[in-house]
Amino acid sequence: MSDSDIALMMAMKDEEGLRLFLQRYGGPMKAYLKKYYAHVLQEHEREEAFNWAIHNIWRFAERYHEGKGKLTSWSFRITQRAAQSVIRREISFCSKNREYEDDFDPADPSSEYDGTAQLFGPDDQRWEYVLKAIDTLPALQKAIIQADLAADGTADAQRLTEIHGTSKNSIYVSRNKAHENLKKRVDELMRQSAGKRQ
Repeated sequence: MSDSDIALMMAMKDEEGLRLFLQRYGGPMKAYLKKYYAHVLQEHEREEAFNWAIHNIWRFAERYHEGKGKLTSWSFRITQRAAQSVIRREISFCSKNREYEDDFDPADPSSEYDGTAQLFGPDDQRWEYVLKAIDTLPALQKAIIQADLAADGTADAQRLTEIHGTSKNSIYVSRNKAHENLKKRVDELMRQSAGKRQ
């Protein structure tokens, strides 16, 4: 059975379509959550994100259009958004209420709260250096930056205190230091790269 058939069955609220979807994509969705969110979400939270993603996939199946991409891509975008909602506990109420608006699309990042501005814009050529620089940060700073990136904004400080066994103040201070250190390290990497090209 094709993905289009499965999507159509789910859009018509045929539970066999959901069963087939879970059989085909349930495992890969859980593997995706483990691969990209294990460092910021505990196992029960990844399970929560998975369940929330399945809920949205079933609920909004009629909004899936093959012309916008494959069913697997659409479902993985919804899975990513579900994980980000779990990470950003402090704004989850706002995101949850958006689901009841007519223009809500669970696969579209612009349908949710955008979070705080990223350190570097999406078109910034320094992005490749950011990823290298993150690995050079002290452990807590690195973990906070990774959590912020996974949240597509600012990760919930309370969750981070529980995961890392520290205080909220320590999270805030470490986040500020991480931003400073990351910018410095990115600039250093860029200068080194420019020196090698000359």
